[in-house]
Amino acid sequence: MKLFGVLIPEKEQLISTVGDVIKGKAGLSLYASIFGLVIGLYAIGSIFIRGHAHTINTSSLVPWGLQISTYVYFALLSTGCTFVNFFGHVFFEKQYKPFASRIVFVGIITAVAAFFSLTTEMGHLERMYYFLLSPNPKSPMFWMAIWYTCYLIIIIWEYINIQTNRHSNRVMWAAFFIAVFTHSTLGSLLGSVSSRVYYYSALMPIYFLFIAFLTGCSLTTIIAAMTVKQKKLDENFHLHPFVTLLKVGLGLALLITFWRMMIGLSAHLEGSEVFSLTLINSVLFGIVVVIVIPYILLKISQSAKWLIFVGLFIMGTQLKARNDLVVGAFKIPVFRVYDMPEIVHYTPSIYENLVVVASASLVAMLYIVFERSGVFEARNIKEEH
Repeated sequence: MKLFGVLIPEKEQLISTVGDVIKGKAGLSLYASIFGLVIGLYAIGSIFIRGHAHTINTSSLVPWGLQISTYVYFALLSTGCTFVNFFGHVFFEKQYKPFASRIVFVGIITAVAAFFSLTTEMGHLERMYYFLLSPNPKSPMFWMAIWYTCYLIIIIWEYINIQTNRHSNRVMWAAFFIAVFTHSTLGSLLGSVSSRVYYYSALMPIYFLFIAFLTGCSLTTIIAAMTVKQKKLDENFHLHPFVTLLKVGLGLALLITFWRMMIGLSAHLEGSEVFSLTLINSVLFGIVVVIVIPYILLKISQSAKWLIFVGLFIMGTQLKARNDLVVGAFKIPVFRVYDMPEIVHYTPSIYENLVVVASASLVAMLYIVFERSGVFEARNIKEEH
């Protein structure tokens, strides 16, 4: 069935999927995503009804917690999908074509999941109209909102073009550059916080782009590997571009992570001791586990099943790495007064963890339903220059 030329799931297929769920024939992945979304929505409902003070472990000392980390994580995933779509079309057109609509669609729903997580942390959503009544162009947050709006419009436009057999190079290039502007602005939002040395850096906008590329490569590698298995495509031919991009992403992540750490260790500003405090975690986890081990895993095998495992491994470690980044800035208090701890500790509550589950389950459920509906079937794409 089409809506303005764009394929959407057929009514009969949706009814059939619901029937399979009721009959117990929907498959473990769909049941897991539905269950995760249900318990996640329960947690989100509790957050809004009972309030942050009774459900979330953030405080005046740690104002940003796992919900913000989840927002950043899914926002970067969305950007990474846009980057992979761009490089796939430009450098690996034939190998990439069967996955184009899937990857752009996931870029859209991960952006939605990012906002889904952010709304659970914002509090009074009904007051968001003040953003329009009192804009502040001097704030990176203002420009982040502007660019995000443009970003969502352009990637939806790109998806419509692919679905209607009118892939446009102009729209693809526009999506790439707007993704760069949007998520480097998100990096600048943290990088301009001069009171937090762990954030404050001109490297932060570039850091966000490099990490977005890596996480996007991991997610799209999983999608490509699953599609190759399902459709019995040539693994070596179709998965080679994703392995190549994944290796590039790991290299870029290693470069930016190493130099951010070294510059932080050599700093003498008040609060820069946080880099020394987190050095072991930064080296053992942030470099060895997050970057070196995935590269070794890629050298072991490049089969579809193995690449799914490698992609999941990278995505899991990147979620922790994003939380370490967001929360790490608050380990050292800005004002050290009487009765304030030297080092601030933060552990997410069960409700915060369930927000992560809800966001991930939302993405998984939407993708599974659209995949089963045959919406992503490959077509002959006409180029528009």
